[in-house]
Amino acid sequence: MSYDDLVVKFVLQYGAEQSTMMSTPCLRYGGEFMAMMFDKEDALIVKVPEARVNELVAQKQGREFNFTKKRFKEWVLIPKEKADEYEGYLLEALDFAKGKNNKER
Repeated sequence: MSYDDLVVKFVLQYGAEQSTMMSTPCLRYGGEFMAMMFDKEDALIVKVPEARVNELVAQKQGREFNFTKKRFKEWVLIPKEKADEYEGYLLEALDFAKGKNNKER
């Protein structure tokens, strides 16, 4: 399933919202950033716990996201070669965003 199709699915089935970040379309849940395609790196960015980022990087499943030389510790780049796994990564990002929303209440 393409990223665009996944966006529709996550909006309709899981209550995610379409938004923008850094002038790029993204997905959010309860206002929390979840994911977006980052064309500059030809990859999907997902926001997951720092330990998960470290695990994915160590397993060479993803790469650290360093924007303007600053490491975003909860963001990981998942290359397009893994597009068939994007739905699973989006589900992880959704769970993480839901957890952040529950802590704020």
